[in-house]
Amino acid sequence: MFRPRRLSPTILWLVAAVFVLQLLSSAAAIFFLRGQMLEVVRTDRVRQVLDVRDDLLATYLQGGRPSLAQMIVRQQGSAADPTVFIALTGGAVPLLSNLGKAPALDIAPRPRPVMVHLGNDIPDIEGMAIAGQLPDGERLIVGVMGATESRFNLAFATAAGLTILVAVALATASALLLGFEISRRTHAIAETAAQFAQGNFGARLTDTRSGDGFDHLRLQMNRMAERIDRLVSELSSVSASMAHDLRSPVARLSAAIDTALEKVDDPAALEALQLARENADGLRQMLDTALEITRLEGGAITDRRRAIDLARVAEDMAELYEPLAEQSGVVLATRLDPVVVTADRELVSRAIANLIDNALKYGAKRVVLSTSPGVLTNTVAGPGIAPPAMAEIAVLDDGPGIAAEDRGRAVERFVRLDNARTLPGGGLGLAMVQAVARLHGGELVLSDGPGPVTAGRGLLATLRLPR
Repeated sequence: MFRPRRLSPTILWLVAAVFVLQLLSSAAAIFFLRGQMLEVVRTDRVRQVLDVRDDLLATYLQGGRPSLAQMIVRQQGSAADPTVFIALTGGAVPLLSNLGKAPALDIAPRPRPVMVHLGNDIPDIEGMAIAGQLPDGERLIVGVMGATESRFNLAFATAAGLTILVAVALATASALLLGFEISRRTHAIAETAAQFAQGNFGARLTDTRSGDGFDHLRLQMNRMAERIDRLVSELSSVSASMAHDLRSPVARLSAAIDTALEKVDDPAALEALQLARENADGLRQMLDTALEITRLEGGAITDRRRAIDLARVAEDMAELYEPLAEQSGVVLATRLDPVVVTADRELVSRAIANLIDNALKYGAKRVVLSTSPGVLTNTVAGPGIAPPAMAEIAVLDDGPGIAAEDRGRAVERFVRLDNARTLPGGGLGLAMVQAVARLHGGELVLSDGPGPVTAGRGLLATLRLPR
């Protein structure tokens, strides 16, 4: 039994894929932003170190070592920034600013990361510094503390954690919304296709005019349905017209045969004319049935549906066929549970009659007619809606049955299987039952009987009608 599920495995895989892609894209954007911001901070620190060094060198060139020492000790100009540290070593007394000990740093053209020692009771911190050689032989070390990569990574990790939580929530929400939207639109297409399969070629997909792939599929399916509907209507019209036009010649043929029967005395001629009369009656009955099936499938009949008890209808038909069953040596048994449905009593009676007649015709020794309520069918309901309960009218025989591969053809009009070609009939009995089932929104199901395979299971024909 098919029950559409919003979170099917396919939708779950799609949701997971969208979630992972969005999460990866968010992570990539975060790490790209981290790299750009870290590069900006590094560039600013390098520029700050170089600016302070250039100011110190300018002071040195203008006033010599005394002016440089005074600037370092008094922390004047750019050297006044508390994050800046300066060391002048190589002389008699080293000069330190914001330092407990001068860092060990080789001379280089660009600033490099160093560990800054501020005091014995203070943990070393990271910084960035550059070392250069003065003309008098002393070494000038200039740097800045803090805002290094490790601290920046720690701060960025906190911010990134919150960003990832938001990204996860948004990715989950968008993935679920996308999954539900795709599921909703695909189920709408599937439900319309199911109506096509049930013969409702007037069903159409709603026009969304979104311009996407689903809208293109909707347009093509609607065009396909319109063409199929037109072809089926034309075919039904031609079939109905032919059947209607043939009724008059068949009636005239029957009248001519009746006239001949009144004027012929030869026993052989009488027998031949009587056989012709029976064939003409059979042909007329076939034409009437074909026309009625066309009207049923086209909905061109008066709505005579009302509440009826299927058990009583089935009991009436069993009593009608009981003499014929006895004459044919067939046991006709009934198992009737009361069940009320809204249906056309005359059409349901004819459908039951066709099922019983079909069972008696094909060599059965025992036929069981039963009714029961509360059966769930494979009818496709809307998303989240359980299939409707169906009442069952079942006819079980112990005849040869119908092979599984032939059951689809057996309910088509004028189709006669190989084992039925020598028996009277026009191949319209099960087609009539199928038309009655579709008119009421039900179905006709052909299956094997419950008997063992080796003994021949027979045929179980079940007419299901909505309760």
